[in-house]
Amino acid sequence: MRHDLGRRDFLRQVGAGVVGGMVGAAYAKEATPSVATRPAIPSIADLPTRKLGRAGIQLPPLSFGSAAMGHAFYAQEPFEEVACAALDAGVRYFDTAVTYDVAEERLAPILAKRRKEIILAGKSRGSTRDDVLRDVEGSLKRMRVDYLDVGHLHNVGQYDLQAVLGKGGSLEGMLTAKERGLVRHVGCTGHLRPHQFIPVLETGHIEVIMVAMNFVDQFTYGFEEKVLPTARRFECGIICMKVYGGVTGGWDGYRKLRPGRLTADEHRQNAFDYALSIPGVATCVVGLKSLEELRLAIEAVRRYRPLEGARRESVFARGEQLAAEWGFHLDK
Repeated sequence: MRHDLGRRDFLRQVGAGVVGGMVGAAYAKEATPSVATRPAIPSIADLPTRKLGRAGIQLPPLSFGSAAMGHAFYAQEPFEEVACAALDAGVRYFDTAVTYDVAEERLAPILAKRRKEIILAGKSRGSTRDDVLRDVEGSLKRMRVDYLDVGHLHNVGQYDLQAVLGKGGSLEGMLTAKERGLVRHVGCTGHLRPHQFIPVLETGHIEVIMVAMNFVDQFTYGFEEKVLPTARRFECGIICMKVYGGVTGGWDGYRKLRPGRLTADEHRQNAFDYALSIPGVATCVVGLKSLEELRLAIEAVRRYRPLEGARRESVFARGEQLAAEWGFHLDK
């Protein structure tokens, strides 16, 4: 059973509607500031890199998530401006997926010029071997590249585990893609039902894992305690997503241009300090929608200091309060 077609079609329809609307036009204008108002983007090229587990890739602490800006209601120009500014600043890992509307197509012209600078991660939500292979081949065609550096099974918490692990299942499909040279490293991602990840990791085939972790959702989903010990045992590379807690309203939040839940000044530094203090985390994938968001994220990772002592207790106390308000928001 396919999981992605309905949402991909929905997002394209939403995008088509908003492009002609006032919100889309206003945001496209805001996302592409004039030269006079364009923020100066600091660099992370001088920051220490971190090893992505047994994949062996060295990554800076900030990475680019294309879901937030990969919609048809964004024009190519602002997408390319933010993505290229991230590259110029030293960001190397770019995350995308079949289901991120037009994100793969938007990345294609950037990859045509700068593929060697990018560690490219794609995803499939196919539930069979053949579905996954079709997804991977389709992603390569849309982005006009020969391989993915990382091929993820997308949101494992939503899978029937038999569809992942059984004969002819999705894991077999991604491993076949690796055997064919279409994918260099096999991974999995997710933001709900952490117990689903353990049997997938215990196959020993997963080299990279990307899961939702922030100082609020640790009290609700708890990937940090429930999944990461197994990931570390198998020397998986660990990537943190939902550093800002995701947008309110799920995918509809992107259409309404909502910010991440923890992007406010009072939370932003704590969000990055928490994520980068998790043992084994190599990088944080963040959905960036503007040059200003890129600047703020870079400044936060540049100011990183381990979350410890009384400050850690204070941040955790606030996180527990917010967790009671948010509930299982990533299930929606």
